[in-house]
Amino acid sequence: MDSDPSSNHAKLVIQKLLKQTQQSSESDQNKKISTPGARVLCVTSGKGGTGKSVLTYNIGFHFAQKGCQVTILDADMGLGNIHSLSGTSLNYDLVDLIHGRMDLDDVILETDFGFSLISGGKSAALANLTYHDFRKLTDYLEPLKSTNDLILVDTASSLSLQTTAFLHTLNEIIVVVPPDPTAIPATLTIIRSILQSNRSALIGLIINQVPKKRIAKEVFSEINQICILELNKKLIDYGQVRTDSNIGLSVTQQQPLQLLTPNSRACRDISWTTDRIEWVGRQQSNRLTLPPNLQSYWL
Repeated sequence: MDSDPSSNHAKLVIQKLLKQTQQSSESDQNKKISTPGARVLCVTSGKGGTGKSVLTYNIGFHFAQKGCQVTILDADMGLGNIHSLSGTSLNYDLVDLIHGRMDLDDVILETDFGFSLISGGKSAALANLTYHDFRKLTDYLEPLKSTNDLILVDTASSLSLQTTAFLHTLNEIIVVVPPDPTAIPATLTIIRSILQSNRSALIGLIINQVPKKRIAKEVFSEINQICILELNKKLIDYGQVRTDSNIGLSVTQQQPLQLLTPNSRACRDISWTTDRIEWVGRQQSNRLTLPPNLQSYWL
């Protein structure tokens, strides 16, 4: 018995529509895959008192002034202070997000300086994240990939569990190093930890609180040579930030250096460092987005 021509035509139309829908869906998926996400730059240090958070805050401001959409994640859990540096009122923090009391939009603080901030807060409950806490955190932060050009992750200055998780999974890491005798072994400890599980990461140094450029070059050269010879890893030189009384003034005034003293030598150094970071980003743009497996360290 012959089939009904109208029925056959209807089936062909449906099949064609289904094929078009599938092709459209695959095209949308390909666009999502090929669209670059936010660049994520992890800023860390091997010891406390390196000026890491002040530096992160000023770098974030410099990039915001370049027209970038910037979010700083203050991941110094329980000891976050970038909200204080920027004079931003802290209503909610990561503990509220992780415990489900607030949504991501509620904990994102809009500063007066063109960048957004998610504070690590002052709660001791955040000092050591559990596996489930970190899973929640990475899920909540996923939307930041599509709404930002740059995410700066300011870690704690110790190899805590959550700091190690960031260091072992993010693609670009800057270690802030002061020019004192204890800083070099502490920096090498951080770098060795990174290379255990994250060998392909781009690792660079900023020599901070240094009196002269010459000394900064010597410190970088010493650490870089050890990394090349012993760890088979070449580091990126992101420059130095020289000692400058204006840094302390900017902290007390809760103003970025570029607004307060744009011609100071520390501000000029940070501007050069920001340009260097931007240049590296252009050279390595395919490697610097937030990895999809940020949770993999915990699995």
